[in-house]
Amino acid sequence: MAIESLTGPLPSEDDAPRIAGISALKGLVLYGAIVTFAGLYIDFIVQITKAHAHAVPNLQAALVSAAAALAGVLGSAFALEIGTTTHERATNSKLSDAADQATTFQQKTATRIWQVLSLEPKNTTSASWPKTFGIWVYAIVASAVAITYVLNQDETPQTIKALAIAFGGYVIALVTAAYKSSS
Repeated sequence: MAIESLTGPLPSEDDAPRIAGISALKGLVLYGAIVTFAGLYIDFIVQITKAHAHAVPNLQAALVSAAAALAGVLGSAFALEIGTTTHERATNSKLSDAADQATTFQQKTATRIWQVLSLEPKNTTSASWPKTFGIWVYAIVASAVAITYVLNQDETPQTIKALAIAFGGYVIALVTAAYKSSS
């Protein structure tokens, strides 16, 4: 016996209640996570580069743990995004409709702001600006951490060394994806 015969028709994704602005909220959360990630690692880089020779700075364990958690979540998510295409179901059709119908300066500005905040792109040929910003900032910060480690090996704490090596792996994955997409 099918479940539907006991419960009635199952709701489709289109019938499910939605939260107004959820895509923008997700985008803002991603921006916040990226800015926090970057701020923490920039602080670590500054402390490491200012440290006296062969003196490891005392980084706050809670901040290192938070930074490592953000690095893991963001790095994994971005690694999954690299080289993938956007499916129609993963777009923001309401944003696309609003952008197509915008005629005044105010409407066009509002849809551009919406597009910058929306985690989902407006169509399959548009970029997700929060994800784009995130990947670029992640790559730049990861590269800076790896370079800081290479140039300041004796001053870099073990936890940051391990993360720098992981970052190096993500940067190599980005480079590999870049070459695969150009062939």
